[in-house]
Amino acid sequence: MSGPKNGTGGAKGASPRRSDSTDSATASYEVTVSLRFLLLSLASCVLLAFTVGRAARFILIEGFHNAVMAPHDQSSMRLRPDYHEGMAAFVANPPLVKKGLPPPIVLDGKEVPKTIYTSKNFDTAASTTSSNVLIERPPETIKGSSSDNHDGFEACPAAEDGTKACSRGKPKPVEVVPKSPEEEEEEHLPAGQHLLIDIKNVDGDFLNSEVRLAQAMIDIVTESRLTLLSYHCHSLVPNGVTCVGVLLESHVSFHTWPDDGVILLDLFTCGSAPLVPLLPALKRLFGVPRIDVGDDEQPNMIWSHKLRGFRNNKSKHPLGSDLGTEVFDLMIYDLKDPTVTEQTEYQRIDIVETIEPRFQSISDYRQSLTDDGSYQSLHKELYLPERRVFLDGVLQSTRLGDEAYHESLVHPAMFAHANPERVAIIGGGEGATLREVLKHNTVKKAVMVEIDEEMVNLSHKYISSWSDCSDLNDSADWCIEDRRADVYYEDAVAWFIDRFSGDEAADKNEEDDDDKLDNLDPFDIIIMDAL
Repeated sequence: MSGPKNGTGGAKGASPRRSDSTDSATASYEVTVSLRFLLLSLASCVLLAFTVGRAARFILIEGFHNAVMAPHDQSSMRLRPDYHEGMAAFVANPPLVKKGLPPPIVLDGKEVPKTIYTSKNFDTAASTTSSNVLIERPPETIKGSSSDNHDGFEACPAAEDGTKACSRGKPKPVEVVPKSPEEEEEEHLPAGQHLLIDIKNVDGDFLNSEVRLAQAMIDIVTESRLTLLSYHCHSLVPNGVTCVGVLLESHVSFHTWPDDGVILLDLFTCGSAPLVPLLPALKRLFGVPRIDVGDDEQPNMIWSHKLRGFRNNKSKHPLGSDLGTEVFDLMIYDLKDPTVTEQTEYQRIDIVETIEPRFQSISDYRQSLTDDGSYQSLHKELYLPERRVFLDGVLQSTRLGDEAYHESLVHPAMFAHANPERVAIIGGGEGATLREVLKHNTVKKAVMVEIDEEMVNLSHKYISSWSDCSDLNDSADWCIEDRRADVYYEDAVAWFIDRFSGDEAADKNEEDDDDKLDNLDPFDIIIMDAL
């Protein structure tokens, strides 16, 4: 009995030893890590990932881009001294130093309304929305200071009722010239004006400079007294720039081809302010000439002006008639120069100079301006551009059609009369009709009644050959000053009624001046030269 007990007891004694061996084999290990170690490890991982990502971006993207753009970045971007003063800051800085684009400028007396500006680039899904735009005011508009004023601008000026309303930096109001009722009506019509401009032979460095082009855009907007809300430009690879400016009145945009020296630009505005007077400024700012080129390679600009939208009585608009449809609207002319645009008391006068390549050569015309001994320079009169005269947009006569029109107007009636001594001309402000009348040696008195004296003076200045009587015997150089000519700047209907109504013709008393009595005699011929 004692054996089994001992065996049993021995078995029980061995069992704890096997359990200790099993526990020691399956026991887990615990490692204590400090918070400092975890933070350092996380920071190391982030830094390593950023370094690898940055290196990959430089090798795969930026390195390739810089390799492609390096020749253009190293090209000469210097401005010539004759370029506009607005780029003085750019000239002072090296061209290789990257700098921000100039901000839009709002003129004194104009206010930028609150707008929501949203932009989305092609290569990102992110969009940016802001209720503010970066706008700089010209230094000359900064005046005065106060505790409620920052940089010379009153943050919230007081209204007439004493309340304040934020005007987004608007300075004190300036006097604004009131618009005519016609301009006010035009301002609110769903209509506008579109100016399309193509310029060639432009400096390639200028056309490839985003900064210089942006400054030129800001300058033309400022000179035209428009309001630039925002703009953005894209420099293209390998070259070229595209810019778009958002105006309060609409937009301005352009694209360049530096290798070809070409820029195409369009300007669209709503309202009545004319765009054609901006053409010289546009050519000056965007037609930067190449260095060391001849006269034949100077910048050449062709343009088109169109009336857009819907307006009342479009045909009554000067640019909705012959002037617009036959000249301004077309881009077929190598030269199109509005020589005169004058609004007189009675009418709008336009004199436009054109060269159409089907009939004339602009290279021959330019050579005729030289003194190189060529046939063109020796016979300048054969290569003059065409000149057209418009009154209120309606074509009156042309330089190339002057003789044909005025000779057929005058001579059939003059030859039909046996002895024309007294001739009256109604209208005829160019002086060409009077010129043809004075060619008849039977004429003793030629009376011209023209309502607009300014029309006569402008014609003498800009189309002087039409009233040239220097080749007539015993006549003045200017037909208006011929001893046989009497010119009255009056309404023709009133002039004839005053002298030839029944009462006036019968009542010839001594108090009447000799001139009036002389004109009471009947005329042999009356010529109507007024449309």
